[in-house]
Amino acid sequence: MLPTIPLRVTSRFFLALLVSCALPHDHSIAADSPPASGPGSGTVAAQDKLRELLGPDTPDAIPLWPDRPPQFLEDAPPETVDEHARITNVTIPSITVYLPPEAKRTGRTLIVCPGGGYGALDWKTHVVYAAKVFNEMGVAIIGLRYRLRPPHRVDNAGIQALTLMDAKRAVRLVRYHAEDWGIDPHQVGIAGYSAGGNLSMNLAANFDLGAPNAEDPIDRLSSRPDFAVGLATWHWREKESPFVFSKDTPPVFLVHATDDGNPGGAPIEMPREIKADLETLGVPVRMEEFDQGAHGVGNLIPQRVLHEFPPAKWPQLLIQWLDSLPKTGQ
Repeated sequence: MLPTIPLRVTSRFFLALLVSCALPHDHSIAADSPPASGPGSGTVAAQDKLRELLGPDTPDAIPLWPDRPPQFLEDAPPETVDEHARITNVTIPSITVYLPPEAKRTGRTLIVCPGGGYGALDWKTHVVYAAKVFNEMGVAIIGLRYRLRPPHRVDNAGIQALTLMDAKRAVRLVRYHAEDWGIDPHQVGIAGYSAGGNLSMNLAANFDLGAPNAEDPIDRLSSRPDFAVGLATWHWREKESPFVFSKDTPPVFLVHATDDGNPGGAPIEMPREIKADLETLGVPVRMEEFDQGAHGVGNLIPQRVLHEFPPAKWPQLLIQWLDSLPKTGQ
């Protein structure tokens, strides 16, 4: 059994985190379980289902807020997990922490937003498989379980605003525990698949630097990611980018397939427009285009990784590109 990781404790944040093994030779962080009834009870049942599907060492979910999140939805149906480890009905946003072996740690971290059209989270394909690859490269993976519709009854703009709140809090929370988890607070990136890529780009465009006088010390920290990754970035199948970036937008890495959006999926015109917009602003950007992979171009399915499927090499391309950028602190 690994030792408990010490945490800062504040009057508003009482999460006690324990270390367990998330994947073979990997370290993970587990949180005290939410209550068996009331808000969060559905998360417990969903987490039990994930353990049944993915193994007993599947780490716990750590709520982004110690109490109910802002704009909490009352009387919502419970969070559910299907046989493919796809999560639905999320109302209590959370993170799950997968740390690489201590000897391999680089300090770099990637918060992963799984895809699913803002209606589901493809947890196994997008988070667990990413952890298997990136942990071996010394990169920590933080899976973000953001809120979904249903059950939230909001329009497209509404779900983007709600999930942006979750993504901002996730970045702050990771930075708050950077020392505890062996993470460099200036190497915290965010990546997303499909709708998760939409969220990743939304945060890259709409981060804030924190509220210095906030009562909660976590809210005093910046939500600006140090880099952002969009994988088959989607915006309701539109070809034009809705994102308004600035010169302060972090470096962006895009992965897309030329055969995406034929039909459905995410047309490649949108990430190409994102790239052009960022180049105009002088923001570092790189786009990797592949002629295969379609809408699942970024999926790190073990068979693809084993057989060196070209799009499955994007993690190595990302790290090489990040290492080539000028080193700057936040």
